[in-house]
Amino acid sequence: MIYLIAILGLLILSALFSACETAFSSVNKIRLKNDAMQGNKRAGQALALAESFDRALTAILIGNNLVNILSASLGTILFTKWFGEGGVGISTMAMTVLVLIFGEILPKNYAKSHAESMALLFAVPLRALIFILTPLIFLFNQLAKLVQNRNGAPSVTEDELKVIVDQIEEEGVLEEQESDLVRSALEFDEISVDEVLVPRVRVTAIPQDMEITEIKQIFLAERYSRLPVYADSIDDIIGFITEKDFFGMLESGGRNIRPILKNILRLPEFARISEAMKQMQRSKSHIAVVMDQYGGTKGIVTLEDIIEELVGEIYDEADEVVPMLIPCGEQRYEVSGELSIADLRDQLSLPESRIVTECASVGGWFTELAGHIAEAGETVSGDWFRMTVLQMHEQSVQRILLELTEPEEAEEQSGSAAAIPAAQS
Repeated sequence: MIYLIAILGLLILSALFSACETAFSSVNKIRLKNDAMQGNKRAGQALALAESFDRALTAILIGNNLVNILSASLGTILFTKWFGEGGVGISTMAMTVLVLIFGEILPKNYAKSHAESMALLFAVPLRALIFILTPLIFLFNQLAKLVQNRNGAPSVTEDELKVIVDQIEEEGVLEEQESDLVRSALEFDEISVDEVLVPRVRVTAIPQDMEITEIKQIFLAERYSRLPVYADSIDDIIGFITEKDFFGMLESGGRNIRPILKNILRLPEFARISEAMKQMQRSKSHIAVVMDQYGGTKGIVTLEDIIEELVGEIYDEADEVVPMLIPCGEQRYEVSGELSIADLRDQLSLPESRIVTECASVGGWFTELAGHIAEAGETVSGDWFRMTVLQMHEQSVQRILLELTEPEEAEEQSGSAAAIPAAQS
């Protein structure tokens, strides 16, 4: 009878150790931290144990293994008394089943679904156990360091964090807008300025000797808050003027923009927008020139362009809102030539391998495939798409009709990425 009571007690201890291990390994540390900050002392103790889980785990494993070994030994003695020599095998089978079900599976499943309450319950007893086993814990932890990875890998990688965001969005913890903002923040450091800039051909810049009346007309017509100023050509931008300073100068009778000319920040085309934003903050500038590899002007980037990568498009009263991608039938889309390749992939849920190009925009991609300056009505096709130019502005592609096709259909058309000349009328 004594053996049965002892074995039952040891199984209960095994269940408690198993539940304790699972509770502290799966508890939400952020929730514990919030509870601790609100004055919950037990939550503070549980948080300290969860954050130094190596010590806690060593203590739990020592205790759990001791009670399991002891229960197996007592079981062998008991079953040998009952069944003689055959009792050893019976004991092994019986104790394995009992420990597995009542000492492992059931308590661990329960603790996983009640991790926070179980962690709070076990916080004080576990601290006492760690104190008692301190010498053994120190010894085992030193031995463990000999085989541990010293690289110090992060507990959560960026890709894992993106998966977590997807999961909590599905669970309704985050709204779609909130999860999009988190994803944008995670990808913020991966985007270069040449993906968000206003390209050179669309930059409105003024020569330093332009007539004041002409500058005034540009400000009034275009509603820009800033204008880049160049010396000999747009490749030699020397600064910028603001609308506020310009009209303030006119009111005071000034006729020369030199006194209101501000220095402009210069950025290489491969600079990350996160670094560009820091430089803009340091220089207190909202605009920068993006230089190409030859030292020429590739385009202009503003602080607004960078912030839009986080929060989406920002429109003011002067902006003409033209959607970058408009569905116009089954598997058919009207696409702006300025739409970035990254945004096209995102909006159509395309894998990165579908579009292999060095170009940043859809218009540039079309020109790359065509191999020459495109014309309105010209078509290029690939193994999964067909694109037709709807609108040109000078030498740049403005609007494109993108049709997603089946591979077999595209292959019958003209092969991969073959250019089809515009029809002659």
